[in-house]
Amino acid sequence: MNNYKLTVDLSNDLMEEIERYKKNTHKQNTEDAVKELIIYALNLPIYFRNYDWKKAEDVADNEINSDKTKSFDNVEDFISDLEK
Repeated sequence: MNNYKLTVDLSNDLMEEIERYKKNTHKQNTEDAVKELIIYALNLPIYFRNYDWKKAEDVADNEINSDKTKSFDNVEDFISDLEK
């Protein structure tokens, strides 16, 4: 198996996220955390890789701000509303 060296410039914000991931997953070093994140990203279904998450968040925020959402006190009320 060949190994390749890759040098990447990352923002402080991204490094903070990687370090948080490393800590939460108990990785021994940053390199292991980055490798795992790259493998994860490469194995995401195409739908998720190409999905416009920013646009979806904006649509959700607009619906929330326009009172187009519902709240329920319990699961039974939620299920009853779905059945309407």
